Amino acid sequence: MSSRNTRIMCSEVQQVSGRGGTHNLDGKAVFECDILVIGAGAAGLAAAAAVHDEGRRVIVIEKEDHVGGTTFGSGGCMWIPNNLFMQELGIEDSTEQAECYINTVEKATRPALAEDTARQALRNRWLKAFLMQGPEMMRYFRDQGFRWMPLPSKIPDYHPHVEGAVEHGRTLDPEVFDAATLEDWLKYLPAQSKMPVVPRFQDLFVSTRHTSSTSHTTESAASIQCIGRPTSMGQSLIAQLLNICRKHGNVSILTRCELQELLSSGAEGRVIGAKVRCERSHESVDIHASLGVILATGGFSQNQVMRDTYLRIVPAEVAGAKMVTMADWSLAARGDVGVALQVGERLGADSAQLDQVWGIPTRIDFAEGRMMEEKVTEAMFAISKPFSFVVDGDGRRFFSESQPYGPAVRAMYERAKENTKATVFWLIFDSMYMQEYPPRGLENSCSIDVAVNLGRLFRSDTIDDLAKQILEPDHHLQSTVVEWNEMCENGHDKYFHRGEDRYQQFIGDPNVTPNPCMGPVKESPFYAMKIFPGDDGTRGGLLTDEFARVLGKSGIAIPGLYAGGNASVALLESQGAAR
Repeated sequence: MSSRNTRIMCSEVQQVSGRGGTHNLDGKAVFECDILVIGAGAAGLAAAAAVHDEGRRVIVIEKEDHVGGTTFGSGGCMWIPNNLFMQELGIEDSTEQAECYINTVEKATRPALAEDTARQALRNRWLKAFLMQGPEMMRYFRDQGFRWMPLPSKIPDYHPHVEGAVEHGRTLDPEVFDAATLEDWLKYLPAQSKMPVVPRFQDLFVSTRHTSSTSHTTESAASIQCIGRPTSMGQSLIAQLLNICRKHGNVSILTRCELQELLSSGAEGRVIGAKVRCERSHESVDIHASLGVILATGGFSQNQVMRDTYLRIVPAEVAGAKMVTMADWSLAARGDVGVALQVGERLGADSAQLDQVWGIPTRIDFAEGRMMEEKVTEAMFAISKPFSFVVDGDGRRFFSESQPYGPAVRAMYERAKENTKATVFWLIFDSMYMQEYPPRGLENSCSIDVAVNLGRLFRSDTIDDLAKQILEPDHHLQSTVVEWNEMCENGHDKYFHRGEDRYQQFIGDPNVTPNPCMGPVKESPFYAMKIFPGDDGTRGGLLTDEFARVLGKSGIAIPGLYAGGNASVALLESQGAAR
């Protein structure tokens, strides 16, 4: 490494950590810290922010230009049963009630439990730790200055009919935060988003959304006007964690630095640091961490090769099967390429659930012709609204469009397995829908015309002609529309029970009766837009214990190595209870 490049690295690390670099016998620069965090999304920044002991030096490296990862473009909500606000407001909940809810949902939505009793015991310890430590985590970060909206969200649990569910209270939103407070650390955040700043994720796309407190929402909206750099939802979550790291004074952040390899030592293979390549210096350096390395680099949603290996919806050997899951469908950050899994497995780490994603329906940006640049997708809201429904490539409905987004994507996967010719999904809607819930980018007639001319939106005065544009000749769209409109008359979906539980009613439009999720598709012109079985990350990764220690294939923890967020296996074995 040149002396100039060494000075670049030394100055960046020394600004906060108090130490620059030394050199090993080969003359290679070596930097030292107590804890090395790799990845600066929510998991990585939370880990760094939690290290508050005086003298503990933390280095956080991030391969992208800015921190935030997938979380920065997300709704930023946290699902914490029996949280502090519930306790303070007298909303009834308990660890036992939440455990009952989660276990019941899992039994109903996941495949048969594996016979691996050791794995089941590990899963139970994870769950206990999550339920016990969730409120404590919230208390800790509140003491460090993190602020949530003072009233819990009104979003119900996703499976409100299940024993142990609560009507509301477990979902928390970060408070609107002034990122200008970060001062010189503002440089670590991405540029200001085009997304509107709203107090709560639930109020983002539809003005008819239920609010937790109308007066507080109005008050919060007014206060936004007085903030220098307002952030909300996932942006607020990241900015607030970053601010805690800044105030602690013991954390240094190095962006545009990519993990190349973990460093280990001794017979037990203790992880002692990492080799990283920094774009600014164009050199590789070693960073030694005396207490451990935390992997928080996300999953592999943006790695098409790994998706082809682990996430193929229809097995490759099925004749005529064309459907694999595409990185282009994902809302995950572009750095979500499986680095943690790759380097961990090279050290003998175990992994699990690599065939699962955090499913969420997605759509293209009508202006750009690719997945929406702003990561908070409206597709999950769009498919749940009245005056619309989703069909497969045969023109048939196959699920309740208003169910939670994880099960919705799972239904798309299952449909693809059942009928490989039907693996294209369309949202069909009419002019009433376009008037009441115009998808972002289609707010006026000019933008609609442009999207139609570019082939990103389809429009016709008749259902038959619309079907000719998007479906095969032997489609069933016309009969689907007729039957849908008949069911809308009494608000009862006799096939999939759309809009018949609290969650589905919440995500619909309360101004539409008798069912807030059902409205006839009968006002021309009619429209169709493609919906993808997307995701905002993968759920599989390195296997960890309840202390976030990465486990080897023998079941014994690898000393000095930890993982969190989507770099590790998701707590639960199937999406559905909380996301």
